[in-house]
Amino acid sequence: MGNTPRTLFTVFVATLLLAPLAARLMAEPTLKPGAPAPLLQISEWTEARLKPGDPAPKLIATEWIHGGPVTEFSKGKAYLLYFWAAPLWTCVDDIPQLNALYQKFKDKGLMVIGQNVNDKIPGNDQAKVKTLVAKMAERMTYPVAMDNVNKSRETMMDTWMSAAGQNCLPCAFLVAKDGRIAWIGNPGEVTGNKMTYPVGLEKKIEELLAGTFNVPKAASEFLADQQIERKNHLKDVAEGLLGNESLSGQALETAYELAFKANEGEFNNNVHRAGHLAVLARATFMKGEKGKAITLQEKVIALMADAKPNKEDGKFTAEQKSILENYKAGHLPAMSPQKQVITLRIGDLAPKLNCGEWIQGAPVTEFSKDKAYLIEFWATWCGPCVAGIPHLNAVHLKYKDKGLVVVGQNIEGKNQKPVKAFVTKMADRMTYPVALDHLDHLDHLDHLDHLDHLDHLDPSGVGAMNKTWLDAAGINSIPTAFLVGKDGRIVWIGHPNDLTDEIIEEVLAGKFDHSKSPTANPTTLEIPTEKK
Repeated sequence: MGNTPRTLFTVFVATLLLAPLAARLMAEPTLKPGAPAPLLQISEWTEARLKPGDPAPKLIATEWIHGGPVTEFSKGKAYLLYFWAAPLWTCVDDIPQLNALYQKFKDKGLMVIGQNVNDKIPGNDQAKVKTLVAKMAERMTYPVAMDNVNKSRETMMDTWMSAAGQNCLPCAFLVAKDGRIAWIGNPGEVTGNKMTYPVGLEKKIEELLAGTFNVPKAASEFLADQQIERKNHLKDVAEGLLGNESLSGQALETAYELAFKANEGEFNNNVHRAGHLAVLARATFMKGEKGKAITLQEKVIALMADAKPNKEDGKFTAEQKSILENYKAGHLPAMSPQKQVITLRIGDLAPKLNCGEWIQGAPVTEFSKDKAYLIEFWATWCGPCVAGIPHLNAVHLKYKDKGLVVVGQNIEGKNQKPVKAFVTKMADRMTYPVALDHLDHLDHLDHLDHLDHLDHLDPSGVGAMNKTWLDAAGINSIPTAFLVGKDGRIVWIGHPNDLTDEIIEEVLAGKFDHSKSPTANPTTLEIPTEKK
C-alpha cells in the first residue's frame, strides 16, 4: 500500500503530487547591458471554491468503463467519490478496501464511484486503466469512470479537485443525501505514527447515512487546512526568493513580507512552526537586522527542543545550532543541504550483504551465481510494508525452488527489539529469511542522552544496508525492493507490488533486458504527526 517516507517527524502518506506548487513565475526577457533585473512575479494563492456544505458539482465523466453510468445524485443516497490514477501504488492498493466499504454499505444507501484521472499523470496511457479494472474483477465491483482527456477545463478534475484546492492523489469526496459535499480529503487516516487507508472512512460513512455527520465541523477543519496550505505556499515563495543571496531592494522586502505572513496564525505543531520561523529568520538577517534574526533562530531551536526529539533528531538540531552560529558570526547560512548523490543504479553490481542478525532463515552472506535475489527493505512501523508481506511471501513460496532467494531486510532504526516478536507473530505468513540491519557503529552511543555535539557521528540509527543500498540508490521510501540477477547485478528497483512474474521469470532464465528496467522513486507527501 504505497511507500513510506523514511523521514523524522512525518507519517506515511503515500500520495503523488499531480502538479508542484507554483511558488513563483519567472519571466526571462533579454536584458540590455546595465538594465535592472526584472522583479520576480509572485503567483497568487487561490482560495478553494468548493468546500464541505456546498452543493456537489455535476458528474461529467466522459466514459464509464465499469458499472454506471451515474449522471446525477439521488436524494436518497450518499456518495463516496474517489479520485485515483492507475500508476499510483497507493490508489491501486486502496481498491480492495474501497470495494469492501461499497459491499458493506451499498444496501444501506452508499454509492462508491472510482473517478480515474490517469491523463493528469504525464506519460500514462488511459488504456491501461481498463486492463487494470478488468483484472481486479470481484475486488473492484463499484462503478468506475474516466475523466475527459480532450479538455483542460470543465472536467471532473477541474470542477471537483481543482475547485476544492486539492492537488494530491488519492482524494475522496463524501456527498450527503441532500446532494451537498460533506467531507473532502485523503481517504487515509493518521493514527499515532501510522496511516490506515479507506477503513478510516467507515465511521464517517456510517454517520453520513444516519444523517448525523457534522458537516459544519468538517467545513471548519477543511478551511483550517486550507489556511495551513496557504501559509505553506507563502513560505515556499519566500524561501525560493531568499535562495538568491544577493537579493535586495523591493524583491527582498517582498520576500520578508511573505515570510512574515507565513508565520501568522496556527500551525500543525512545533516542527511545522519552526520551519516557517527559520525562513523569517533568514529574511530578517538579509534585511540587516542581525539581532532579530538571532533571536528568531533561537526560537527555532527552542521549538525543536519542545518537540522532544529522540536521538534520531540530534543531527537536525545540530544543523539548527550551526545556522545560529553563522548568524552570530555575521554569515549567511546555507539555504539547504546539498542534493543527494546517487551512486547505485540498475545494471550496477549489487553491494555486499552487510546485514546484522538473521532472525529467520539461513543467513545469506553473498550472492551465488546460480540464484537471483530479491532484497526488500521494510520496517514494522511502516503500514504499506506490513500490508505487503503476504504478497512477498507468496513470491517466495512460488519461486524459492526455481532459484529466487527473498530476503526481508529490516531497517527498523535504533530500536530493533520489536522485530523478532513481529516476525514470530506473522508465522506462516512470513516464511522467507529476515535480517536486521547492521548497527554496530552505533553501539557505543547507547550511554549518551544528547547527541547534538556529535556532528561527526550518525545518531540516526541508519544501518549499513540502509546506507549502501537505499541511500546509495537515492530511495527515500519503503517498502522498496532490489532484484539482483544471477550475474550479481541489480536488474530492477521498485515497490515489491510492481514486480511482475514475467520479470522474475526472465531474470531466472537469464533473459531479462536491463535497459527496460524502471527505477521507482515515488514522490511522497509528508505531513507532521502532531496535528492539532
